Amino acid sequence: MDDIAGHSSDIAESNLDSALRFLDAIEATVDMLCQFPEAGGAVPTTRPEAEGLRAKLVNGFGNYVVLYFVTAETIDIARVIRGGQEIDQIALQSR
Repeated sequence: MDDIAGHSSDIAESNLDSALRFLDAIEATVDMLCQFPEAGGAVPTTRPEAEGLRAKLVNGFGNYVVLYFVTAETIDIARVIRGGQEIDQIALQSR
């Protein structure tokens, strides 16, 4: 996913070890969401395409947020954003 690659690249510019920990943290967060899809909170938004969107902070990197949808069989990661981004202003990947 472009978001993850971009964030890890940004982190790596100042600290390669932190970038590698970030990638591990993303994987751990997504694994946890696969087991407990309701762990993230509902995202309040008026955008119809974002109905059902949930958010979970990346474990150990609380300034990054995984945005996802819960489906009958899996979770669909929509974006991984950096804290402070206005959710209603970002493009979501289609479900």
